Amino acid sequence: MSEGENKPPFDRELPFWEHIRELGVRLRRALIVFAIVFAALWLPMPGVHSNNIVQIAIGFFTMKYNPIIAYIFKSYILNQVISSAKSVSCASNYIIGNSTQPIGIISTTVLGPFVFSVELSMVIALLVTIPVLIYEVYQYVKPALYPHELRAVRRYVWIATVLFYIGMFIGYYFVFPAFLRISLFWSCLFGFVHLLTTSGFLDTFIATLFFAGFLFETPVIMALLTQVGFVTPDMLSRNRPYIYFGVLVAIAIVNPDPTLISTLLWFIMFIVLFEAGYAWSRSIYKGIPKV
Repeated sequence: MSEGENKPPFDRELPFWEHIRELGVRLRRALIVFAIVFAALWLPMPGVHSNNIVQIAIGFFTMKYNPIIAYIFKSYILNQVISSAKSVSCASNYIIGNSTQPIGIISTTVLGPFVFSVELSMVIALLVTIPVLIYEVYQYVKPALYPHELRAVRRYVWIATVLFYIGMFIGYYFVFPAFLRISLFWSCLFGFVHLLTTSGFLDTFIATLFFAGFLFETPVIMALLTQVGFVTPDMLSRNRPYIYFGVLVAIAIVNPDPTLISTLLWFIMFIVLFEAGYAWSRSIYKGIPKV
């Protein structure tokens, strides 16, 4: 068999710097998408401003500027916080001025709100850009892969992407609100007012979403390791107690909300994902030809 027949079918002989240049071009495309989404989030909300660029500029300097990112935060993030506060039974015991909300977000620096909006815009733009980035990286490595490797990449990469977004969805709708309700409940017991800084709130919010997204990659990691022969279902079963203990320690260390209750919630979620990955691993192992 000749040397050419050993190569992947789409393989191309290119100098090293050509590979670097192609990688740079593909990453630049993803960066352009990121920049477009980021800029779009700072456009005025439709229906709030006219399409006249002069009036938009005047609105910015007269403090009547209402960008899309502000609408997203107030409608989809702050609303989640307020809903969580209202669900706490003792929330009605709080009266702060004319407000009955037991929770608030404050800025402790002059440019805190602006930095908050920039960071939030970057996170949203990144979430939108991830599929484009994955596609460009896939197109870059595609020529170096054999047909069976291509099938594995297509299968696992897109499943991993979907699971990542499902994890973030659960983190947004269930995990983060649960953390808020637990924290507010204990604040109510002691009569505390829950004030969060802009940086502290955003850091915890983002960390919770991404932590949930990466945690949901557990079944894919287990399936991939089984596919390449690195682990077997029997190995996973025998070492389950050690895996659980190690993950519990890891969660306690990297948990975005390092409390006992939140650590247990994350750990219970991991157990469910691990058992799902174990079932998937067994089905994959059955289909692997035995020597």
